[in-house]
Amino acid sequence: MPSVVHVVATAAFAGVERYVADVALESTARGWDVSVIGGNRERMRQALREQVAWLPGETATEALRSLARFRHAQLYHAHMTVAEIASLAARPLHRAPVVATRHFARRRGTHTIGKVISPLIARGLSAEIAISNFVAQAMERAPAAVILNGVPEPPLLWNPQSRIVLVLQRLEAEKDTLTALRGWRASGLFSDGWTMRVVGNGRERSELEEWTNHRHVAGVEFADWTADVWAEFARAGILVAPAPAEPFGLTVVEAMAAGIPVIASAAGGHLETIGRLKDTAMFYPRDADALGALLRIASTQEARVRASHAGRELALSELSNAEHVRQLLELYQTVLSSREASRR
Repeated sequence: MPSVVHVVATAAFAGVERYVADVALESTARGWDVSVIGGNRERMRQALREQVAWLPGETATEALRSLARFRHAQLYHAHMTVAEIASLAARPLHRAPVVATRHFARRRGTHTIGKVISPLIARGLSAEIAISNFVAQAMERAPAAVILNGVPEPPLLWNPQSRIVLVLQRLEAEKDTLTALRGWRASGLFSDGWTMRVVGNGRERSELEEWTNHRHVAGVEFADWTADVWAEFARAGILVAPAPAEPFGLTVVEAMAAGIPVIASAAGGHLETIGRLKDTAMFYPRDADALGALLRIASTQEARVRASHAGRELALSELSNAEHVRQLLELYQTVLSSREASRR
């Protein structure tokens, strides 16, 4: 049985960690022996459903200790710079190929140490994968493959009667939640009984709440981040994704798969997902007036039904987790075959 260890040296359970859990489960179902190191202890173990072995790895040091225990795998898959460093540092123990996925549209290493050792990391990796062409364009060198992220197939969750406009993201500057609020104000949908629900935490939370209150923007409610994104989708009538440079946009694709009509910025990874649709609701980044106009159009039942059907069909046919993992395992086999050939 082929084996792989995924390494994500964080204590979080956000987009990357959710991705790792989904890929681990699908790979296990396809006959691979999969283990995971890192991610939030409680939430990662819950997501893996006791089907995948897990060890802690909140830091590079802790990840190294766990790698010493999982040292007999055929391949190691690192996610983000700290995990890459740990996986390569452990090579004297495991002596196996290390591949890495680039999840963000920026050069490797946001801190000094990452930038300094970036060339060493690049030389040590057997392959690099980009989650979108947008990410690939920002990399130091061309990746071995661009494999768009996928999502598990959920049930149809959309409620056509819902009058909630959902914003589901970290409340940080790069997500540009303010444009969503400005677009909401421009739409005037509050007077028609709609509500904007902003779900997330981050450094901009208090500032955004203050902006909303100071300008008397009606019909906005804020809620803390939840791990159960599907429950939020089940309440939503429309999802708004305003980020101007999303590397992929996992929440957008999850919403599409659940049948939620989506309005997204026409930039970054969004262009490679919802942007594939012929008649899609997209606006130039930070153009709140355009977003407001799209919200007014999307408030009609006919437009929402059309968007729901088209988005779900695209997500399930071309952006599924099963298709993503199929391509990923093909790349694994290529790396392992190349290693075997080099030993002859």
